[in-house]
Amino acid sequence: MHKVMLVDDEGYARQGLKTMIDWKGCGYEVCGEAEDGEEALRLIGELSPDLVITDIRMPEVSGLELIRSVREQGNERVKFIIVSGYGDFAYAQQAIKFGVRDFILKPVDDVEVTDALRELAGQIEKDAREAGAAVPPIRSALDKLLRGEPPRDAGTAYARLLGVPERAPCGYLLVEAHPSPDAVKAGADNAEAEADAQGEDRLAEAISAAAAALGLKHDPSCVDRSAPGLYGFPVHPDPAAGAALEGLAERLAVRLGARLGRLFTVYAGCPAESPSGLRASRQEALEAMQYRFAYPERRALCRSALNGEELRRMELEPSEHAALNERLEDGDPLRRQEAVRRLFERFREQRFAPDAVHHALSRFAFSAIAAIRSLGGDEKELRSLEPLLAWREEPVSPDGLRERFAAFAEESQELASRLRSRSAKGDIARIKQYIDSRFHEDISLKSIAARFYLNPVYLGQLFKKSYGVYFNDYLLQLRIQQAKLLLRRTDKRVYEIARSVGFDNPDYFICKFEKVEGKSPTSYRNELKTSS
Repeated sequence: MHKVMLVDDEGYARQGLKTMIDWKGCGYEVCGEAEDGEEALRLIGELSPDLVITDIRMPEVSGLELIRSVREQGNERVKFIIVSGYGDFAYAQQAIKFGVRDFILKPVDDVEVTDALRELAGQIEKDAREAGAAVPPIRSALDKLLRGEPPRDAGTAYARLLGVPERAPCGYLLVEAHPSPDAVKAGADNAEAEADAQGEDRLAEAISAAAAALGLKHDPSCVDRSAPGLYGFPVHPDPAAGAALEGLAERLAVRLGARLGRLFTVYAGCPAESPSGLRASRQEALEAMQYRFAYPERRALCRSALNGEELRRMELEPSEHAALNERLEDGDPLRRQEAVRRLFERFREQRFAPDAVHHALSRFAFSAIAAIRSLGGDEKELRSLEPLLAWREEPVSPDGLRERFAAFAEESQELASRLRSRSAKGDIARIKQYIDSRFHEDISLKSIAARFYLNPVYLGQLFKKSYGVYFNDYLLQLRIQQAKLLLRRTDKRVYEIARSVGFDNPDYFICKFEKVEGKSPTSYRNELKTSS
């Protein structure tokens, strides 16, 4: 019987799946349940299910993040089926890169689930046969170590097959291969083409050869492609060299970069005293990888050198997000570039975890999309959107991600400007009408631009072109004309009139009145009385 695990934050949904499906008839048994992605990740390590059926939307750790974490840990064996709503389908498609076998739309249909289960059962059996025939003994021993099976037996077998002492010091490395500069400039399609041309196997061979040249003993068959662009393997440093694992990791990154003409980052787990500690070392390498936005300049990160530094997993403060978003939507390229630079500097200073970076960038992206939609546009016109949203499924460095985000900010702002220009030409009369009816309120070019989804600079230029007068001059004229009317027809005091026409400061009102009329409000009123 194949083992299946159910993951959903709603208990009734899990219970419904358990009762509506003939699991035994499909060749499965339910081995466990989890109500969130974090619990599921732990249980997958303990129960080793063949299949996980997970909802895509869950608090804390989503279904997609769960799948990503499982693959990053090197587990390619477990299969996944995603349960999603219609609104989640486009988002769920990202999971295809992680080998998700099927999508089940809500409400769940028992026939659809049964068909998917039976099809997967055959695939699970086929994979098991192929794995048993193709996996070298040393790789099989390593897999047992990394799964947490009795470490003494697996460690002894692994050490014997590699030809090292059973107590040989070792550690686990993760090598992240980023796209070459040419591929980054050309875009995502070319980056994928480059990966196809180079070949995953050839890249793994190059990594293995570079590691061997540095005295990092390992078996090439143990170099595992954990995720797109990510290669993990255990190493045994040459004791005679006397170099620390962190230093060797940095030398490996530099050597690979020089030989292959692209950027590499190496993440190292803490050194272990024997192969039985490789599972913990690999987990520590994965933890070190979480710090790549805190230390974007480093080519190697070792968990033992991070001294227990905490990562920030919360989003930006609302006020900070609003301030940065305003700059990103600014028509001034320099202000926009500065906002991008400052944002990624914030990621570094506050040690943002990748999840927090993802949430922050997604929030900015969705704000831009909302603005484009409100102007009658379609975000599908943005070629830079998909590479930005898909960055976690590809080997992107912090600098590479910053370039993607900068490209998106520029393209989305340009599209929004075109849409605003088209819209504003028909709306300028409506904007003037709004000013005429609200001049006595606390309005400004900036507030009106925000209300009508326009860039303030562009609105000012359009207003001058349409009416032959600058916005501030026009607003002042309206206010002074209304003030003169009140001075003639009422006995209100000057400070009362100032407030009624939009001036909080009476002295400032008097100054502006004198500038326009050449006399003070009191003099204007007194002259009227004298002439009458």
